[in-house]
Amino acid sequence: MQVHFRQDIQGLRAVAVTLVALDHANIGPFRGGFVGVDVFFVISGYLITSLLLREADRTGTVSLSSFYARRARRILPAALLVTLVTILLSVLFLDGARALAVGEQAIWVTFFAANIKFASDETDYFAAGEPVSPLQHYWSLAVEEQFYLFWPLILIAALALLSRRVGGPRKAAALVLGVVVVASFAWSLHLTATNPLAAYFSTPARAYELALGALAAAGTPYLSRLRGTAMPFLLALASWVGVGLIAWSALVFTEGTPFPGSAAAVPTIGTALLLLGGLEHVAPWGPQRALSVLPMRVVGDWSYSFYLWHWPLIIVADYQFGEISGFRGGSVLLVALALSAATYTWVETPFRTTKVWSVGRTRALLLYPATVLIVLPSVAVANHVVRSGSEDGGAAISLTTYGQDPSDPPARFDDDPFVALVEASVLAAENEMPMPGDLQPNPLDLKESTASLGDCDYIGIDTEDLELCPRGDTDGDQVMVVLGDSHARQWVPALEAIAEDQGYLLYVLVRDGCPSIDQTPVTTSGGTSVGCQEFQDWAFDTIDELQPDLTVLATDANERGFVVDGEVVDDDKSVEALVESGMEATIERVQPSSGRTILIGDPPIHKTSPVDCLTRDDPTLLGCLSEPTRRSERMMRATKRAAETTGAEFIITRPWFCVEDKCPTVVGRMVTHRDVEHITVEYATYLAPKLAEKMQLDYSG
Repeated sequence: MQVHFRQDIQGLRAVAVTLVALDHANIGPFRGGFVGVDVFFVISGYLITSLLLREADRTGTVSLSSFYARRARRILPAALLVTLVTILLSVLFLDGARALAVGEQAIWVTFFAANIKFASDETDYFAAGEPVSPLQHYWSLAVEEQFYLFWPLILIAALALLSRRVGGPRKAAALVLGVVVVASFAWSLHLTATNPLAAYFSTPARAYELALGALAAAGTPYLSRLRGTAMPFLLALASWVGVGLIAWSALVFTEGTPFPGSAAAVPTIGTALLLLGGLEHVAPWGPQRALSVLPMRVVGDWSYSFYLWHWPLIIVADYQFGEISGFRGGSVLLVALALSAATYTWVETPFRTTKVWSVGRTRALLLYPATVLIVLPSVAVANHVVRSGSEDGGAAISLTTYGQDPSDPPARFDDDPFVALVEASVLAAENEMPMPGDLQPNPLDLKESTASLGDCDYIGIDTEDLELCPRGDTDGDQVMVVLGDSHARQWVPALEAIAEDQGYLLYVLVRDGCPSIDQTPVTTSGGTSVGCQEFQDWAFDTIDELQPDLTVLATDANERGFVVDGEVVDDDKSVEALVESGMEATIERVQPSSGRTILIGDPPIHKTSPVDCLTRDDPTLLGCLSEPTRRSERMMRATKRAAETTGAEFIITRPWFCVEDKCPTVVGRMVTHRDVEHITVEYATYLAPKLAEKMQLDYSG
């Protein structure tokens, strides 16, 4: 077997992509099939560094233009095709909001920064729980290309500075790669422990996997020279150990496994052992023979295209037909495999082998700007198609227009106009009234309907660096403070309007994910909130210094639970008790420094996603009529009891959102929620007069 072509490596590629695909399609026991990506990383580092080092052995250096031309021919044509088709599928088969998101993500994909985009989305508090992107699997391609942006440059520098001193290009490369492996692995351990979502997509945290494959490539010739009767046995044994490590990872790891960190080292080392074990004099009983059979080689040939195709097809099928698993999952994978065969034959192979692209470098290098010039207009066209007609619709819901039959007697509504419009909106949904046009905000822009905190968006800022940002009537002689998490933030548009109207200087002490309840919450990523306790202490001290005339509390009940003595508490009864006692503690802490203390009751959390129901084709008011979650209402009542116990004022907001167990997503012409939990800026602003009334303030705005 030649070092530059190993049939068993094609089979190993087949194993890697099959593990990933089966995991994504929920087929079989491979809950840790995502480790197939790690196998790919090691293989990639091995093969590409083998090419670079063979060139260095011949010439003493490497050609950057040749390297990047090869990469362009190898990855861009198929990646561009699948990206364009995914944009089209998203416009045709996904809801409008997701289609717009795919267009934005496609731009990040095109510039090999998908991992940065998805890390940002995954760690965004307001993006938590949103549907997975059909382009999310491109994060691994971005990690590879970011690694290969720097690795040839580092190798050239190592060859120039170290090659003669250490005895040749391979030893120089091995020295540098050893440093990269150690540093990257250490960073992976640290980041996985502190921010696992960011670590998963991080190139520095993943670099050791590619570098380990590259290190194996640097050492392969030295291992090949070793002879002896024991060598075939040892190589075959090492190979089977590698198979065992990969299989164990795929079978034992789950989504809950901290990753990459130390866990990723298991399949990574396993792959390196398989690569090193598959040299010329491996024993015939090694796994390489099974990996080299024709079906494995064929799937290995198709593996890149198969990886690209399988994920968007799964996401679109899941949206259209429901959960993908079993027979349905297998059917999707068969379609992906057929598309992969076609892509390999008519796209990948011609770009790699025909003289037009393989001779010279200029045309291949032009594939990069050509890809950008194709994707950007495609995204613009797709966005225009999605947005066209998004403002179409019927009349706004009102107390006289709620989809009633002309022969129906007039409905009786509450005397409170804010409550009455909610009642009319429920009737409009039940009467199947057409969706109003010109919804506020546009459903396609719901994600942007979040109150701005300016320079005082405290998330991610060290306690020592926290500052105050005066708002409202900055010349006012009264002080209002808002304390809480994102569920306090959602009321800022209303409270700021009230503050301006009533002459209050307003300070917003809000940190997303950090409730005003004096407890340590579990975060959206499942871990303990970092810095929340410190922020709460700072906020309490700030209230002591400000001595506000009015302190307003609002909070999420945190359905994920709390951390008590290092243990997660998430059962309903215990969380409810912690909410009540924690809110009592908070109120008692701020009351001595506050003229008045008001707690705004949290609106019920919806079961129906406003983005999903409003941006589908032909959305209906009835389809967007949601039930409230029982748990959120239980937690709201716990905060109400805490207010009653401590003598704080409590504002019930439920009638502004629901009638009994019916909560309309559209009230009048306004969309009430940006997601199932948070209300929109527009609806909060609309409620300002009602909120002021409940706060016993004479609002005139």
